[in-house]
Amino acid sequence: MYLSDYPLDWEFTDEYLDNRPEIPEGEFPEYWIAVPVDKVLPSGVPYEILEELYIPEEDPVFNNIPSESEKGYTRKGEITDHEDLLMHLLNEAYTLTGNEKDLLNTPKKVKIEEAEDETYQMWIFGARWWPSGTIKIWDDNVARTHRPIIGYTTTYEYEELPCNNGNSEGEDAEDYLKCPKTKVTIKTPIYGTPVTKPGKYIPLRGAQVLMRQWFTVRQGITDQNGYFKTSSVRGSARYILQWERYEYSIRNGWISQAETRGPKLKKQGWYLHIKGGTAEYYGHIHRAAHHYYYGNIKGLRQPPKNSFWKTQTKIRAYLQSGGDCGSSSNSAGCHSSGWRAFGLYSPIKIYTYQSPTIQTYATTIHELTHSSHWNMNRSAFRSSESKVKESWARGVQWELTRMIYPDYRGGATILPNYTQVVVDMIDDDFKTTQPSTNRGHHNSTKDQVSGYTIKQIEDALNGQKNWNSWRDNIKNKYNNPTESHLDKLFKNYE
Repeated sequence: MYLSDYPLDWEFTDEYLDNRPEIPEGEFPEYWIAVPVDKVLPSGVPYEILEELYIPEEDPVFNNIPSESEKGYTRKGEITDHEDLLMHLLNEAYTLTGNEKDLLNTPKKVKIEEAEDETYQMWIFGARWWPSGTIKIWDDNVARTHRPIIGYTTTYEYEELPCNNGNSEGEDAEDYLKCPKTKVTIKTPIYGTPVTKPGKYIPLRGAQVLMRQWFTVRQGITDQNGYFKTSSVRGSARYILQWERYEYSIRNGWISQAETRGPKLKKQGWYLHIKGGTAEYYGHIHRAAHHYYYGNIKGLRQPPKNSFWKTQTKIRAYLQSGGDCGSSSNSAGCHSSGWRAFGLYSPIKIYTYQSPTIQTYATTIHELTHSSHWNMNRSAFRSSESKVKESWARGVQWELTRMIYPDYRGGATILPNYTQVVVDMIDDDFKTTQPSTNRGHHNSTKDQVSGYTIKQIEDALNGQKNWNSWRDNIKNKYNNPTESHLDKLFKNYE
């Protein structure tokens, strides 16, 4: 059901739609849709029937007529076949509403030899055509300067292990020498010459393109090349990028559906290159949400899914950079804590408008991870320590974003609960991701853990509410050659 938050029987200007007043918080808008007469709506949904419609293009009796009449015209007052009947119905409908230009290719009067007057008119109508096109979006991440890692230097240190069950009090020098020691390998990256690459357009995958013609809507989904194709229409229709899929919807205000309106065309494809403005912003939020719901996420649990008794995940895209999300939240995004918002409310809020591409992508992944964490174990999530929630979300943000941007090194940690403990448990280079900004990051002798998978860490998180219980469950569930260093790693972030 392709809902519209403006009436379908009027052609609104982009300026009008862009400047509509925002709906006050707590109130809900009206939506318009044309549905089949036998469509059963869920009980409890309030609705009002505005008009009984007959849409000739939707009538199955016309399914098998040729795409164009063999005659190439239709004569007023004369119906000889199904094509003639459809053309007369369309002509009547569009004439009554004053929209003949949307249907006719070239309206003209043709002299009929056997007619003694000009009351016999002929029209050459628009034949069926299949809207299609390609959508690409600007990715500025590759426009940045990178310092490629071209190798590593390796050094070794010896780290003392605890004696007397961890109690060193009363140890004399001889006892101390008997304490076990372990050899620690330290790998330090060697960076090459900084490289700057230009940005580029990339295909926008999985986007929903609607072809809207009054009460008729056709849909197409872009493929890995950004290409889409809808079912057929006649006459002119408007291309629209509606920023939603079945599992999620991006909102451009309190609860208004975000969309990017394209041109109104006839027998022409839409080849859109998105750069700048709200369309680029919505597009990169969509890319991250599409990745989490429809892409490879290395076996992780998904955020809440849509169904008859549940609802889409709503993502509200604020047109500003940096939001007031509270002392325990990321200023680039927020999530509702401890409950799922039903209906039209947006539990996820993104504040990265006009920020770099990679920040919008990573922030969306981060906030969707909170939704997935809540959905995995709701009772545990509600009472979990903030450091557990945020560190987990930061880890998934790093892992999934690197699948698209391999050089991504994690976001800067401003607040103490945003640790890189998950990153440290996975990576094997024993280095900090951003030593200048990340609280707790330290020299490499403090991070000697590696080899855990993101799925193992998520499974160990299930049901755990505090920092140390999460750590202990990781040790209990898995055998890892570096697990003896987990205590020190977790302790360092306290």
